[in-house]
Amino acid sequence: MKNGKTPGGKQRFLCRACKSSKVIDPQPRSYGNRYDRKIIQLTKEGLGIRSTARILDISPSTVIRKILCIAERIDPPEVPKILGRIQVDELHTFVQNENRKICVIFSWDQSLKRVFSLTVGTRSKVNLRKVINPLLEVTVESINTDGYPGYRGVIPKKKHTTFKRRNNGIERQNLNLRTHIKRLSRRTICFSKSVVMLYAVVKIYFWG
Repeated sequence: MKNGKTPGGKQRFLCRACKSSKVIDPQPRSYGNRYDRKIIQLTKEGLGIRSTARILDISPSTVIRKILCIAERIDPPEVPKILGRIQVDELHTFVQNENRKICVIFSWDQSLKRVFSLTVGTRSKVNLRKVINPLLEVTVESINTDGYPGYRGVIPKKKHTTFKRRNNGIERQNLNLRTHIKRLSRRTICFSKSVVMLYAVVKIYFWG
C-alpha cells in the first residue's frame, strides 16, 4: 500500500506483511570520485565539514565519508635511503573537548621540505616509535627533538640531538598547520570530534 513520498518526490510503499517501508526501484545517488580533488583542496585551505558541504552542495555526512576514504588511500612517501638532519616535534591540540589533549607528531626534512612519518595520539613511546622507526630503517645523520624525555628510549643516543635552533623548520610547519587548518587553531570551537578524523585531515594536508 502507498505510504507517502520521499523528500525527492518518489512514492514509498508499506508492506502489509513485514510492515517495512521502501521505494520500488530506487536509484542510489553515487558521486564516485567526482568531488575528491575539490575536497582535498578545501581541506588544505582549512574549511570545515559544513563549509565544504555548503560550497559543494552535498551533505556533511558525505564530506566526512569522502575525507576518510581519501585519507585511507593516501600512502606515506617513500623514505630516501640517505637522510640528513631530521626534525621531530609534537603539535598539541585536543579532540571532543579541551580536557582531552592530543598530539600531532611528525618528522620533517628541512632540505627536502617533506614530512616522512606522522601519527596522532598521546606522547607515548608507542606513538613516538611510529614516527621514529621509519627513519631508523635508513641511513640518517641525526634526529633532532625537543627536551621531552620520552625520546631517549626511542632514538639511539648517537643519532639523537636536542638543539633548539635545529627545530626551527618544524616549528614553522606547526605554525602553518595552525594557520591553514581551522581545527588546529588556538582558542577555537572548530575542534575535531575524533582522533581518526584529525589524522585524516592532517594526512591529506601533508600528502594529499
